[in-house]
Amino acid sequence: MASKLKFIVLSVLGFVFFLVPFSIDGERKIIISHIVDFITTHFLEGFLSFTSIVSWIVLIATVVFLFYSSSSNFLNDLFKASPLNVGLRIVGSFLYLMVYYGWFESAALSTFILNPDTGGLMAGEGGLLTTLYITFFVGLLALPLLTHFGVVEFVGILIGPVMEKVFKVPGYSMIDAIASFVGDGTIGILVTDNQYQRGYYNKREAYVIATSFSIVGIAFAAAVAEELGFGAIFPIFYGSIVVVTIILAFITSRLPLKKFPPTYYKGKEPKNAEIPEGKTLFGHAYDSAITQAGQTRIGDVAKEAFKNVVNIYVSFIPVIMAVGTLSLIIAEYTSFFDIISAPLVYIYGLFGYSREVATTMAPASVAGFADMYLPALFITDSPSEASRFFIGVLAFTQLVFMSETGMILVKTKIGMNFWDVAKVFLYRTLLSIPILVVITNVLVAFNVLSF
Repeated sequence: MASKLKFIVLSVLGFVFFLVPFSIDGERKIIISHIVDFITTHFLEGFLSFTSIVSWIVLIATVVFLFYSSSSNFLNDLFKASPLNVGLRIVGSFLYLMVYYGWFESAALSTFILNPDTGGLMAGEGGLLTTLYITFFVGLLALPLLTHFGVVEFVGILIGPVMEKVFKVPGYSMIDAIASFVGDGTIGILVTDNQYQRGYYNKREAYVIATSFSIVGIAFAAAVAEELGFGAIFPIFYGSIVVVTIILAFITSRLPLKKFPPTYYKGKEPKNAEIPEGKTLFGHAYDSAITQAGQTRIGDVAKEAFKNVVNIYVSFIPVIMAVGTLSLIIAEYTSFFDIISAPLVYIYGLFGYSREVATTMAPASVAGFADMYLPALFITDSPSEASRFFIGVLAFTQLVFMSETGMILVKTKIGMNFWDVAKVFLYRTLLSIPILVVITNVLVAFNVLSF
């Protein structure tokens, strides 16, 4: 009975927390967005001091762990990384502190970083990373409500047969998809790679799953939606991501993919997931969910969630600061993004956007290849709600960004290289745009968005 209550109550709380908007003081948003507003309104100065302390710790510890190894595996895994990630963490933490404290204000080169439209847009009071710090802290602590108490098993098994028919992949791939949607895209990719190596998927199936289902999770989507002004319609924002992702997955599963044949990893025998004899599909899904809930200890889950927060603060946010600031400097002081995205200005003009808005949308459409958060930075000041929504959703449906998921895809055993990842980005961008034009125009027609 306790397991049943744990599954039902905690899962319902998870759905309410992340997906159900509430009106507070006239603002209708999901709970996590209300929490962000409350902290930024009442505790901003103290929270910014906290973020500066975090940046100091990341900067110093990353340097120290270049020469030192701890007896704690957790600390070693946390602070030891690839040379590229170490460099990005150090640069990102330093830049955050530089903006926060206003270091080197009189130096000529510091203008590029301290400009309110570059580093100033990223950090400090009103900085975009402030929202990320809060959202990740709250969101990752609450996320186990959706991931650890039976929802993944229940939905995964129940929808499994649909996955086989619609996407031509095994039914249990739904677990990978849910892990990505409610957790993080990197988790989905790692799960897929592990399952491929164990014989659950062949190479073709692993490619389709890793490049179609491993989307950035709901916590990060909530942060981006809040930044773009869509906290009140977050279910629509996230629902649009899901719709486009499903359509692209359907198409991807039917591509030739000659480089990724249906062969199993190192001769592994394929594994099959079957419903136990005498059980219905729903009964098996429900029993599996109850079993999962019963095996999960709340204390262990809370400890794991806190570790995930720490990992995000150390390994992800400094990278966003480094890549984001550099990209904004390039965008502000050069014509690089404008040049490579010039054809899109004309295309967006045909879709009804003004020249000014189209000029903002075009570079935002390609900037996501460097980091998924960049499109939001590029489009955040656009006066057009429709354009902010369009780019915000596009950033997620593009899937790969080289500061994280792109690099992880290259490192898997599936057999992808940099050019394969670049092709995925280009292909998903080109297919997402017409689909999003339709979705955005429908929302405009129903007065959900304005041009």
